[in-house]
Amino acid sequence: MEFTYAHDPQANLDVVRGDGLTLTVRRLGAEMIGLTRRHPTRGEFGLIWRDACVDDPPNFWKGHATVLFPIVGGVHNLRSRTTDGIDVSFKKQHGFARHSQFELLGHAGDDEHYVLNYHLIAGPETLALYPWRFELWIRYALYADHLEQQMTVRNLDEKPMPFQLGWHPGFNTPQISGEKASCHLRLPAGESVQVLNDPDCYLTGETRRVTLDGDFPFTEKELDGTYMFDLSATPSERRVVELLDPDESTGVRVEFPDYPHLGIWSDADAPFICIEPWQGMDDSVTQEAFDEKFGVVLLKPGGERVYHAAIHVLDK
Repeated sequence: MEFTYAHDPQANLDVVRGDGLTLTVRRLGAEMIGLTRRHPTRGEFGLIWRDACVDDPPNFWKGHATVLFPIVGGVHNLRSRTTDGIDVSFKKQHGFARHSQFELLGHAGDDEHYVLNYHLIAGPETLALYPWRFELWIRYALYADHLEQQMTVRNLDEKPMPFQLGWHPGFNTPQISGEKASCHLRLPAGESVQVLNDPDCYLTGETRRVTLDGDFPFTEKELDGTYMFDLSATPSERRVVELLDPDESTGVRVEFPDYPHLGIWSDADAPFICIEPWQGMDDSVTQEAFDEKFGVVLLKPGGERVYHAAIHVLDK
């Protein structure tokens, strides 16, 4: 199999074309903005919301598959403080990585896959908000029928670094035909813990044990409010979500073995659903210290954490 790579400097995009999939990544935020399928009989169609579109939509979410770092969700009034008095602040929810310019520090391919490696390092602008020196590496590997993503967080500071991390890909529902309400959303089978939140997505401290088997009965109202799940007790090989068209002829499977938390979200009545692997969640209703947020990782000086996820094409 052959891959071709091209860079569009005007749009700040990297495009990798394979026999079955085309990957489009914007260097701003190292965000995958397109994952386009070439089907042997059905032609070309986008898997990702607003697939490969660089202009903002007239309504609904402006993103495609944003990277969330160093927070997932929001903190009260965009400010927080650690237990030892270090102040942090953010300009928007989900942190600053999605609005930061990444460098492409390498790209190469062979007969099986093509790899893009992106890099973000702390600088004056990030240190003014989040006073830790860090590196964030994002690796995309495109294969014939799937995409693998790897994110690596490194603490370059001399003090422990609290962080959260997530990926926020939105998928067209449907991908080819049918209605969103009839699409099949299948979450990890077995018992899971749903984490309850208020209208601002802050955690209420309440949880609900749910047993999942088959299609998850989503509603537009609850999608808009975000379904949140704690999968830390779920074996890593079962951290899988499937989303299929109503006739189940095509779909995607998202695997996220290293992420213990999951968000499912959509703007109400919008033709997409986001399947979001998370390490951590929003603030609680009563704000806790930044280094005591739900799911926060306290990374030792010189330490690193690696997270893997993958999107597989389904044909049934």
